[in-house]
Amino acid sequence: MSGARILALTTRIMRQIVRDRRTLALVFLVPLLVMSVLYVVLTGSSGSVPTLALVRPTGAGSETLNALIDRLLPPASRLKTITIAAGEVESVLNKGEADAALIFPADLATQLARGEHPRLQLVLEGSDPSVASAMRENVTALVRQLDVALAQAQSQRGQGQQGAVPPVNVLATSVLTLATPRYLHGGPDYTFNDALAPVFIGVFSFFFVFLLTSVAFLRERSQGTIERVLASPLSRGELVMGYVCGFTLFALVQAVVVLLFVIFVLRVHYQGNLGLVFLVAILLTVSGVNLGIFLSTFAQNEFQIIQFIPLVFGLQVLLSGIFWPVAQLPAWLQPVSYLLPLTYANEALRDVMLKGSDFAQIAPQLAALLVFMLLMIGLSAVTVRRQVA
Repeated sequence: MSGARILALTTRIMRQIVRDRRTLALVFLVPLLVMSVLYVVLTGSSGSVPTLALVRPTGAGSETLNALIDRLLPPASRLKTITIAAGEVESVLNKGEADAALIFPADLATQLARGEHPRLQLVLEGSDPSVASAMRENVTALVRQLDVALAQAQSQRGQGQQGAVPPVNVLATSVLTLATPRYLHGGPDYTFNDALAPVFIGVFSFFFVFLLTSVAFLRERSQGTIERVLASPLSRGELVMGYVCGFTLFALVQAVVVLLFVIFVLRVHYQGNLGLVFLVAILLTVSGVNLGIFLSTFAQNEFQIIQFIPLVFGLQVLLSGIFWPVAQLPAWLQPVSYLLPLTYANEALRDVMLKGSDFAQIAPQLAALLVFMLLMIGLSAVTVRRQVA
């Protein structure tokens, strides 16, 4: 074994890498960029504090009850509260202004005075099972504390009216009744996996199609296949459409396979129309195909294609609302999120599968995906024309 030959080979490889500015940038600068964004997101994102909407009692004697409710509420750092009217419950939850609503009877004080057991209703937004579970626990604890406080008050009034009365076991006395929670979306059988499934449909469809297309088109170019095809009667426009349609049809088949696997094999719960889910997947995969064709122009080999992944997908995974809602990101990063196709795909897929949204409700997200798709088709067409020029 010759050390000189090993050193010579090592030197040649290092020179090749140093001379390739694109590789140097992708190896050293892109990881720093992605890590910087991750650091900013983790340190600058506002904490997610759930919001509870209260439909308060409004009848006679409600002032004292509302003061008691306010005194028992957790601090605002743990639970935000807003006061709404009974007719606003569904609209407030659908708009995302609250995660749950606790409805008190308007005549709560009157029912208590008559010795009745007022019935309280909890309505959960339900699209995020983890948030719904936390809200259910918070509200149950709040109602239990309120129940004990009201039982103690009734016991003290009874002792004052009847003189010496045996002490009441307030822990065994139930004054309030909390009805079975009602879910606006989802249900008690929805899990964390159900909330993540729509996101994974979008991410996997986009990622694998991009990777396949970029590598395949790079090989077409490096092996001289494009030049040989040009020797046929095909025009340049026909060549562009042929490549785009060929890769796109394969991408659509992949989208169907992913969707069917998630629904019928993994048995993920869903509410909306699967046709809308497939429509979102179509727009996303066609965008991924053309993005792959476009970026393959800037790569000389498969290794450089792989180096694009942190830049293309790392930022989208961090900023498209997969793990953190876009509204919780630092204010200066939120506009960047709305330039990313996965942001709109994630919103649309979650709205359809978890909330049962229809076409009109996700139309803005579909429009944004359509614009991005057309932009990528235009860029890929220019790329192919340059390759065949």
